[in-house]
Formats: sequence, structure tokens, C-alpha cells
Amino acid sequence: MKILILLFGLTAALGTAGKKTASDIEEIRHRQELRELERYPNLLPEVVITVSRDSLLK
Repeated sequence: MKILILLFGLTAALGTAGKKTASDIEEIRHRQELRELERYPNLLPEVVITVSRDSLLK
């Protein structure tokens, strides 16, 4: 019985460690992506909206 409890605890600990490692890897990947994007200028197009006054009065 003690062996089963020990195996269950070991399995739970390994699962938790794996989950933590996966979340850490994902966080590192996000940081690297943000660091890569900082090198590039803002590539979004500038949008200028022009409206004549006549179209606003209608």
C-alpha cells in the first residue's frame, strides 16, 4: 500500500514538473518573439480619413 502511495505521489510530482516546464517554455517563446519584433519598425500603414463638409451635412 505504501508503494502505491509513493508511486502516485511521484507521478503527480512529475506531472506538475512537466506542466511547469511547458509553461516556462511558452513564456520564453513569447519573450523571444517580442524581442525579435522590437528590431523591426512599425509596419502598420497610416490611414488618413478625409471627409468633405458637404457630406457631413447631408
